[in-house]
Amino acid sequence: MSYPRAISLKFAIICGMSRLALLALCVAAACSKSAGNQDKVSSPPPSSGGQDVIAVPQGGPTMGRTQDSAPAKPSAADADRSRLKPEEGKLAIDPPADARAGTEAVARITVTPAAGYHVNTEYPTKLTLTSPDGVLLAKAELVAGGRDKAKGDADALDEKQLAFAVRLTPAASGSYTINGSFKFAVCDASQCLPKKETIAITVAAK
Repeated sequence: MSYPRAISLKFAIICGMSRLALLALCVAAACSKSAGNQDKVSSPPPSSGGQDVIAVPQGGPTMGRTQDSAPAKPSAADADRSRLKPEEGKLAIDPPADARAGTEAVARITVTPAAGYHVNTEYPTKLTLTSPDGVLLAKAELVAGGRDKAKGDADALDEKQLAFAVRLTPAASGSYTINGSFKFAVCDASQCLPKKETIAITVAAK
């Protein structure tokens, strides 16, 4: 083989090897870039302050408040039904006739059914009173009736009348008001009607 031809062959081999080396470098760079992109996609976003952030559903803290809220107040119609109507009977509140400081006096609360009605003696009748400052009550809660029809604290308990005597002692002269609630029931021929009346006993002590 002549010398010039040998040089030309050697130069061709070197060029071929250079091309292979350049191709290998391009392939390596492409693989490295692809791997970098995969790392960016798969890695989670950085958290602020090194703490995990958990999304709270809207309205979560207020769920269940409707059930925990206080029950609705009775409507005016319900309150009206719980009061004794004139056609059902009469409720009388008689204050002490002659109240004096330091002396026990008696107020009287009476239910008298109207014609066609009667007192329900099996109803758990209850009179609950709140004593103001300056007045001592012999008893703040008076009960009667029930399944055994016990007279209890009542002065009168039958189908024609229900009555309680409220014994009280004013500490000094002056005007006082004893507030309370009175639960009882009256019935006609077809139904019984539970009642809840607001009580206010006015005491004028001398």
